[in-house]
Amino acid sequence: DLLHACVLVSFFISPHCTDLMEVTVVDTGDLPPGTIISFHTGTIRRHAQIEKNKAINLTATSSEPIRVDLMAQLGTHTFDMVPGQDVYEVPITTGDASGREVKLKVQIRNAPDKAEANEEVAAAKEGEEEQGVVPGSPVKKLQTALMMRSYLDNHDVLRQMQELLQEMVSHRPEDPIDYMIQRLEQVCRESHGVDLDVIDGEAASAGGAPALPAPAPAPASAPEAAAKKPKKEDSDSESDDDEDAPDLPPPPPPGVVKKRTSVSDEAYGAFNQRKAYEPKVIPKDDSAKARIREILQQSWMFKIHTPENMNIIIDAMSEKVVEKDVKLITQGDSGEVMWLIEEGSLECYKTIDGKQVLVKTCVRGDVFGELALLYNCPRAASVISAAHCMLWELDRETFKAICYEAAQSSEQPEYEGFTRPGGSAAAASSSAAASEEKPAEEKAADSDSDSGDDGKEPEAPKPRPVPAGKPRRQGVSAEAMNGNDTNWVPPVYPKTPEERKQLSEIIRTSHDSKMHMLFGSVSKDTFEKIVDACESKVFEQGQHVIEQGDVGDFFYIVKSGFFDIFVSKGQDPPKKVFQASTGFAFGELALLYNAPRSATITAAERSEVFALDRTAFRNLVIKSSEAQFKQRVEFLNGVDVFQVLNESERASLAEVLEEEEFADDEAIVEQGERDDKMFILLTGKAVACIKGEQGEVEVMTYATGNYFGEIALLSGEPRKASVYAVGPCTCLYIARPTFMRVLGSLSSFLERNIGRYAKYQDAISNGVTDEPAAEEQDDHGEEHEGGQQQPAAKKSVRKRERASENLENLKSTAKLEKDEAPPETLADKVAQDFKNEALVTPAAEFEVPGAQMMTFGGLVLGQKFTMDKVIHAKTAAEPEKVNDGDDKFCWNAPSKLKLGTDIGVVCQKGQKSASDPTPNQDNFFVFQKDGVTIYGVCDGHGPFGHLVSFRLVQTLPDKIAKSSYYGKDWEQALKEGFLEAQKDLCEFCKLHDINIEASGAAGSVLVLEEQTVHIAFIGDARIMLGSWNRRDSRMIFCTTDHKPELPEEKARLEENGSEVREIDPGSYRIYLPGSKFPGLTMSRAFGDTACGGVLREPEYHKFLMQPTDQWYAIVASDGVWEFLEGEEVCNLTAKKLRLKGPQETIKFLVSASRKRWNHCCGEYCDDITAVLIQWNADNKESKTNHSLTVKRPDH
Repeated sequence: DLLHACVLVSFFISPHCTDLMEVTVVDTGDLPPGTIISFHTGTIRRHAQIEKNKAINLTATSSEPIRVDLMAQLGTHTFDMVPGQDVYEVPITTGDASGREVKLKVQIRNAPDKAEANEEVAAAKEGEEEQGVVPGSPVKKLQTALMMRSYLDNHDVLRQMQELLQEMVSHRPEDPIDYMIQRLEQVCRESHGVDLDVIDGEAASAGGAPALPAPAPAPASAPEAAAKKPKKEDSDSESDDDEDAPDLPPPPPPGVVKKRTSVSDEAYGAFNQRKAYEPKVIPKDDSAKARIREILQQSWMFKIHTPENMNIIIDAMSEKVVEKDVKLITQGDSGEVMWLIEEGSLECYKTIDGKQVLVKTCVRGDVFGELALLYNCPRAASVISAAHCMLWELDRETFKAICYEAAQSSEQPEYEGFTRPGGSAAAASSSAAASEEKPAEEKAADSDSDSGDDGKEPEAPKPRPVPAGKPRRQGVSAEAMNGNDTNWVPPVYPKTPEERKQLSEIIRTSHDSKMHMLFGSVSKDTFEKIVDACESKVFEQGQHVIEQGDVGDFFYIVKSGFFDIFVSKGQDPPKKVFQASTGFAFGELALLYNAPRSATITAAERSEVFALDRTAFRNLVIKSSEAQFKQRVEFLNGVDVFQVLNESERASLAEVLEEEEFADDEAIVEQGERDDKMFILLTGKAVACIKGEQGEVEVMTYATGNYFGEIALLSGEPRKASVYAVGPCTCLYIARPTFMRVLGSLSSFLERNIGRYAKYQDAISNGVTDEPAAEEQDDHGEEHEGGQQQPAAKKSVRKRERASENLENLKSTAKLEKDEAPPETLADKVAQDFKNEALVTPAAEFEVPGAQMMTFGGLVLGQKFTMDKVIHAKTAAEPEKVNDGDDKFCWNAPSKLKLGTDIGVVCQKGQKSASDPTPNQDNFFVFQKDGVTIYGVCDGHGPFGHLVSFRLVQTLPDKIAKSSYYGKDWEQALKEGFLEAQKDLCEFCKLHDINIEASGAAGSVLVLEEQTVHIAFIGDARIMLGSWNRRDSRMIFCTTDHKPELPEEKARLEENGSEVREIDPGSYRIYLPGSKFPGLTMSRAFGDTACGGVLREPEYHKFLMQPTDQWYAIVASDGVWEFLEGEEVCNLTAKKLRLKGPQETIKFLVSASRKRWNHCCGEYCDDITAVLIQWNADNKESKTNHSLTVKRPDH
């Protein structure tokens, strides 16, 4: 049965295609009626039941695919659109035992009413401009967010998703995605509140729903539908080209009046239709019916019902008798029934400011519990019987079918957080009089006036009476900002410097992703004001911070302690779903929406929080974001190159530009590097320099508003020049994919300058002058990059003198090794080993079945200084040649991260002496299988260190993957893998007569499983874990070397008969007692069997990464860490990684390391290997979520 079957189909739009497209199913194959088809283009989604010749309009660009779903996962089919072809076949495998194939045919062509749609877009934009709304601005985004929130509220999406997540956390299924799909399918089958058939922005119930909804009629044929529906309606839903616009149904055109299908969450569509109501009849005698009728006629909710409806209500009511002190309703619970009071009284209590307050006493004729049915919201108060009571109970289904519309149109005065039955006589009489003066048609229209479906500007509703005292908060689903409140002053709560630092660190380094979402983009000044506005509060053990169902006004950040989070559902006892500790936050919905609390949060021990109120957040964050956006738009208005853009395009550019700060003399771009970014100087100055025979000379200066880097952006070629900051400066930048999407029209304008740098090279070859560089013009008046046209002038350049790095304090602990055997003897032995294929050829026994990626370095005889490692890659991914010397592998793999993973690798030979015959003794591996990725570096040492490291990069991933603890206990799996690799190494070397008494390797391994980073290491090959996020750029962790002078290590070595000696101040080595052999510098290493106590058991650490964390790791040999500590490496690489990507960053780090070796050790330089892993890399051009770039050897 294909009713809930699923196939994924992608077809890519050719560049000639227009934005508005029409997709028609011309052949449904054997798919049964009712199968749902879903078209996706970015944020736009269209759902429909499969129907032959039914046209669906889609908004798409030439760069994004359209995805087609048939509600499931049976297969994948991808095709490119071909110019001149508009009908395409989509094969679908049924998935049953027969395995038969059904072919769905779709026709894709330009929509006929694009011109009309464009006119409406222009009219809409003109209307926005008249109102002062800048397209793409935070105000527009806030409006969009409010529309989305309203839509989600009206269709119960938020409640359903909240319940779904709570159930998933409680059950903790092994496959959360499959669990959610099954749960949502169950909701679709059981719920009356799902409207999936939203086509062309129009609800399936467009014709309006009667008081007693009946099943929708069969869909009309395509010609009939075209005749019945105005053509303009199609374009309405697709006219907005703004990528951030939500896929929400707009109001229908004037003249089409649709009745709103729901108020809060119960919508009925063609896919999941609400069944016709079948009246319930609960037997009663005539006297009971008469009593009920008398009471109903006194109630505000039932006064206007027809006799027929009144009879249905009376028949459906059931009698309920309760004694005194019985709680019928608990605040915050969901509700399925309401009650009418015949006799007795009940008291309504509401939690206000943490206290139970009596807010209402209900007596004969009153109703209670109706709000939960009317608005589908949690119970607004707790209700307890004050005496013996006789009640009449009415169920939700009857209420929605018979009472709902009448209850909506009745006057409902407000009363301290919930609707109070009755009201003042004056208000009631006034309302009744006003109602009587209106024709019946106007009364019906008034009941739905807030839906916006009449196509006219609605009149402002009459304000409801508000009781004296506490004012009612404005807004229903999301509050509107009062942008004119200029008198508001941010609160300042005194804090010690330590508390300010603590709060800043918590926000900046929290693992709670919402912290970065809320505060990650605010300016430094605004951030300080937010810190000032946070108030410290203490909660004792057992004290509630938040109670489910209450109104919330604060956002909380845990300063210390623990808080238990409980969720109640119906009559079930509360369930603990999470425990928040230091750094976590809760209550954020109170900052964005006027929503009741969705959980109860209780202090598990005496705990402290920082609290931020809604007003402070909305004024500081939203207003400052709007101001920052306007400032950026004004800045772009003054940049000459962007004068060819219209206001909307400049606003779109302002929205996507990113910002970066540079220190004095810091390189913004460097000659020869490869990246894809164009820069605009926001503040400060910069200078461009080119390296030539005369050294590095200045060729151009830049001031605020100038731009540079457009050549690399357009062509992808290496940088033609370096640009350095002159004093502190700030740049805005844009990457190639974003540029082509937003500013493709500027390409031809920027291409004019591509040949300019060749002219500068001519100037350099003519000599270097001492005159200052100037923004220059050639004889033809060509405009230079970033500068306005100036009178022609003679070209002049001057030599660039940069401040050199301070390397004077660097000291080396490396031993400048001399060959212990005569060079020719060792050379002969190395050459002899290369004739043994078992030593230098990858072993097939270590190929792990099912591995998607296995890459490691090979061995080559006769390598020279800086030569790159030969690569062995066992993967289905074909390498792409990039950057004139790199291999790039791209593949898809399961991942819990939001974005992709980019990996860069450099492995180059050092130089120990002019006659050193050994190959590069470093090695690395990258291994991936079933969503688990393992990275490793082995740093070999001794005469046969190259053979040791080569064996280890094959055995380590194999032994770890085959451990019985793999995927269950990573600490044990890594320990077992290390020990098994050592065992194999000893057996292998014994078999092939390789002496490893003084040869071995340090080893470091990093594992990423889902969101957890596992680190295991021995020796001095370190791993640094850091954050490359601009607002949170920092080192998270760095391993420390296993040195023999460490107390624990020294004690173990000496207990096992080894001797630890200090040969130079601060430099210790391990020897056999009374000898000068072997002189090992590490207390843990693979191989090195001469000395007892040298350990192979790794040190282990783990870290939890959130799905959106912008983290990175560097796994490197001692060639990097000899002169660079973890903090310094992070400072060197984090910004570089943001701007240049992993491969350019790792090349830069290797170059910086080699420079330090040269300063301290002259011609001596260790082998250098570094693997950089960048998580959540936003590579918009890639169709895969993993990439590995490795420098390939020139030979």
